Amino acid sequence: MSVYLDTSDIEQIKILSDLLPIAGVTTNPTIVAKSGVKMLNLLPRIRDALDGDGLIFGQVISTNADDIVAEALKLNQMVDNFIVKIPVNMQGVKAIKRLKNEGVTTLGTAIYTSQQAFFAALAGASFVAPYINRIDMLTGNAIETVESISNLLSHHAQTCQILGASFKNTKQVIDCLSIPQASVTIPVALVHQMMENPCVNEAIDQFNQDWLDSFGTLSHEEK
Repeated sequence: MSVYLDTSDIEQIKILSDLLPIAGVTTNPTIVAKSGVKMLNLLPRIRDALDGDGLIFGQVISTNADDIVAEALKLNQMVDNFIVKIPVNMQGVKAIKRLKNEGVTTLGTAIYTSQQAFFAALAGASFVAPYINRIDMLTGNAIETVESISNLLSHHAQTCQILGASFKNTKQVIDCLSIPQASVTIPVALVHQMMENPCVNEAIDQFNQDWLDSFGTLSHEEK
């Protein structure tokens, strides 16, 4: 089980990777476009923000297998510990299979069904990324889909990992993490929602006040 940040916000990567056990950063073409920085410059900045640790995921924009493979090979040279994200359709699976033979680690993305994940894993993908909220919007059964994927992988592709993506609320994240083999990539806003709770601060304030009432100072030193 691992938690990744789904962002290109360099400052938030620095802040959250310092505070939390973050395994790396995922991006997609929309995230990169919003950053206004192309991959050649963005990926090294993300690597620096992670202090050289963790995995970095970046997605191809090519749509046929030959071009996907050529683009993936170029992306794979930009930073170390890089995982190439490839949408799972016929051309994508063909490219994943070829890239496996090239020694390039891939993630099958835009997963809406268990059969997509199954074929991506058999082709050689090391990760598959079901789109949790998008599946819920279409069918209402995203977690059932992830459970089905987990079951298939346990029987047929045990080295492939689930990386849940496309979350819109914290319940979706926790439900996904409850499934064996599942890790998650979370938008920055959701990470803050999961960690920031006013009740915690209220409890801390009460503890400190009780201590002050008894000892007069927030210290373990004797007066």
